[in-house]
Amino acid sequence: MAKLKILFDYSPACRDNKTGIPLFVKNLYQELEAIENIEITKSRCRSLVHCRLYRFLYNRVYLPLKLQFGGYDIYIENQFMFLPLFKPKQTKVVNIIYDIGLVLFDDIQTPEYTKKWRERLPISINNSDILVTISQSSLRDIKPYLLSINQSHKPLEYIYANVDLLPQSPLLIDTLKTKYAIKDKYFLFLGTLEPRKNPLQLVKAFKEFKVQTADPIKLVFAGKKGWLYDDVMEYIKSNALENEVIFTGYISDEEKITLLENTQAFIFLSIYEGFGMPPLEALKLGTPTLLSDIAVFRELFEESAYYVDPYDVRAISDGMKKILEKPPIIDDIIFNKFSWEKSAKKLVEIIKDTIE
Repeated sequence: MAKLKILFDYSPACRDNKTGIPLFVKNLYQELEAIENIEITKSRCRSLVHCRLYRFLYNRVYLPLKLQFGGYDIYIENQFMFLPLFKPKQTKVVNIIYDIGLVLFDDIQTPEYTKKWRERLPISINNSDILVTISQSSLRDIKPYLLSINQSHKPLEYIYANVDLLPQSPLLIDTLKTKYAIKDKYFLFLGTLEPRKNPLQLVKAFKEFKVQTADPIKLVFAGKKGWLYDDVMEYIKSNALENEVIFTGYISDEEKITLLENTQAFIFLSIYEGFGMPPLEALKLGTPTLLSDIAVFRELFEESAYYVDPYDVRAISDGMKKILEKPPIIDDIIFNKFSWEKSAKKLVEIIKDTIE
């Protein structure tokens, strides 16, 4: 087969503070670049431009023209929404649909954002030729959605993400504890503060744990504040937890590793995910991990973590006690399924099998 000419949407990875999808995009591109018989080009960084007119003209006009006159065989969309004014006939569009949380849940984003996303996604899928997601669980969720929008004929496959950890951090935990005023042992949450991550239930369970045990342990939220988190702040204030719950804001990779290596347990209680990079980071570092009992986490991490009902405050609190008393045994075999190289090669095979 002739060399594949690919235009790759690199926009998410243009951001300075890379987490989640931006890291996925960056690493996938690097591995695709190393595969023979592929000529791959990054797109412009449209996510950094705040002018609505520019983004509109880029997505609707410039992008399809570039695909048309650039002679690209494949375009890989990494931001869900491929919405051109016209679609070049010679270009096959691969759309990475990380998950459909905004279809399944009404309250994990603002109503305005959710409404617009739900209106645009079916159009984007209709404009796409190949759909790829990032876990079997996400694939199972997407299938009935495709049926509901009359797109069940579209090829749908999955590839896994992975995490690449820096060498052991030279940062001393005492340095970080001083920086972020962490005076005792701590539980750690890592991620953006948003409803999908279920922070309110975590704080409520932490309060119950403190009442039951009188343990001086703290709860540390490491990551930027996202959206719709006022209820979390109000609960902390009304229950006098200001000195028990610590918010670091965005942290560097070195700080992240140091905090993960030294926490008593990593706690991640998302109500829904397409994958789960933070738990994978924690487990690769040998950190005891307490997760929400959702399908994707069971698929990825098997018996190497403890699982709790993310809506049950008592169960979460009991999980905190259990993980301190007897941490789960991490089976390194689970990590064999995660490889950027394997995922990039699998994506190329998916593309070739579809277009040949």
